Amino acid sequence: MTRIRVGTRVGAAVLALAALLASPLPAMAEDAAGPGPGLPEPRDAAVRQQERQALIAFYNAMGGPDWIQRDFWASDRPVGEWHNVRTDADGYVVTLTIYDNNLTGRLSAAVCGLRRLQTLHLSFNNIYGPLPDELGTCRALKNLWLKGNKITGSLPDSVAVLPELDYLDIHANAMSGPLPAKWDTPNLTRFWGNDNRISGPLPAALLRQPRLEKLVMHNNSLSGPIPSPLSPSLSLVLLTNNALSGAIPDAFGPLKKLTDLRLNRNQLSGPIPASLAAAPALQVLRLDNNHLQGSVPEGLAKRLTVFDASNNAGLKASASR
Repeated sequence: MTRIRVGTRVGAAVLALAALLASPLPAMAEDAAGPGPGLPEPRDAAVRQQERQALIAFYNAMGGPDWIQRDFWASDRPVGEWHNVRTDADGYVVTLTIYDNNLTGRLSAAVCGLRRLQTLHLSFNNIYGPLPDELGTCRALKNLWLKGNKITGSLPDSVAVLPELDYLDIHANAMSGPLPAKWDTPNLTRFWGNDNRISGPLPAALLRQPRLEKLVMHNNSLSGPIPSPLSPSLSLVLLTNNALSGAIPDAFGPLKKLTDLRLNRNQLSGPIPASLAAAPALQVLRLDNNHLQGSVPEGLAKRLTVFDASNNAGLKASASR
């Protein structure tokens, strides 16, 4: 059923809470037990020592003795037996899922001594200060999940060029400054950066990443126009409650996978692109609280599950049903 709402304001806090609840849980996060005994370790003694030293340095830097769970950490047991350390068939560390465990301090770059590390899940801890530039040396990193900490500063340029990066989640921190201008992350599919203080332009290179499916950046201070062209893989774009200006790009209309587009509570102007009326998968369109003008494209409102273009003084209302 189509809902066309005029003059209704939805609080930014409600949207932030809904997005936080909707944010998907990382696929590996539920495995808290860790692997069993008898795990392999790297054959090369130097590599074994390097992996162990990297983990111990990380443990010491992040307040390890005060962690809630720290079974076998810094012991002589194989590192794959340490709490929430997962190793591959060769004994190399590939996953650290130490979330909600009272990790405290600046994020230690020692983890990048783990040459095959693919997933770093440190959400809901007490990590503060800026992220280290050395994260760019974690060349195998696919999943970087840091939500719900106290991280400040800007996202390092080095993170935006990680070749294997798939899922980046830095939301619900206190990060600020602009996003990196250069992005070369051909495997990036999801970027959650909402509920920070990130400012400056929305990088054109980010929106062009070929596999980018979900971009969630609401409740920040982004400004300037929404760039185009856009990734053909986009299905979810949440940019609510920023300071974006200029016209809504026509490039949203041809996106075959786009189901949810929320651009409300910005400073966007000009008409609603007619191309959106033909967007094949679009179900949710939020454009309220902008400076849009003209008329709602014919047939757009009726085909959507949720449509809101209220509080645009120059926009003519279309018939509703």
